[in-house]
Amino acid sequence: MYRAMANSKPEGRHGRIALPEDDVEKIEKRTSAVLNTGRMRLRPISSDDVDALHALWNDPDVRRYLWDDRIIPRETVQEIVAQSLATFESDGFGFFALEMQDQSGELIGFCGHRRAEDVQGQIELLYGIHPTYWGEGLVAEAAREVLRFGFESCDFERVIAATDTPNQQSVRVLQKLGMTFECRREFHGLDTVFYSMTRSEFLESD
Repeated sequence: MYRAMANSKPEGRHGRIALPEDDVEKIEKRTSAVLNTGRMRLRPISSDDVDALHALWNDPDVRRYLWDDRIIPRETVQEIVAQSLATFESDGFGFFALEMQDQSGELIGFCGHRRAEDVQGQIELLYGIHPTYWGEGLVAEAAREVLRFGFESCDFERVIAATDTPNQQSVRVLQKLGMTFECRREFHGLDTVFYSMTRSEFLESD
C-alpha cells in the first residue's frame, strides 16, 4: 500500500489556455481514457465512486500507510475526486478506479498520478487496493499500465513515488516496476523511501 494521501490538499483549477487542435484532441482522449490490463479495467474516478473510495481508504489495513492511520471524512474523498476530475480535464491525468474484468464494476482500488507535494513540476504515482486482493500482483499490473499512460499519452518525462520504509509490500511493487531508488529521508515526520522512473527507463524496461 502506498503512503501519500495523508497530506493531500485540493488544488485549484489551473488557468486554461488556447491549445492547438492536435493538443485538444489529445487531452480529450486522455480525459475519457479507459485502460485495460490482463485482469483489470481502469477508468477515471468519478463522483459515483465517493462512497466506495471512502470505505476503501478507511479500511484499517489501507489507511495505516495511505492516511497515516487517520480516519478520513467523506468530504475529503469528495475533494480528492473533484481534484482528480479537474486535472483530467485540464492536464489529462488523475486517478483511475480499478475494477476486475470479470466483475460488475466493483471498485477494488485506485491508481494514478498527481502533482508532487514538495517538488514543483514533479509528477507522483499513487496507488492502493483492498486487502482482499493483496499478494496477487494486481497493484503492479495496474501501476505499469498507468505509467505507460503517463509516459505515452501525457508526455511525462519523469515520475516519482514514495512509501513508508516499513511498508515493504509497497517497496517491492516499486522495485517490480523497475523504478530507481533515490533516497531515504524523513518526510512529514515519517521514515520514507523515494523512487523514480524516467520515460527512457520505462521504454527500456517495457
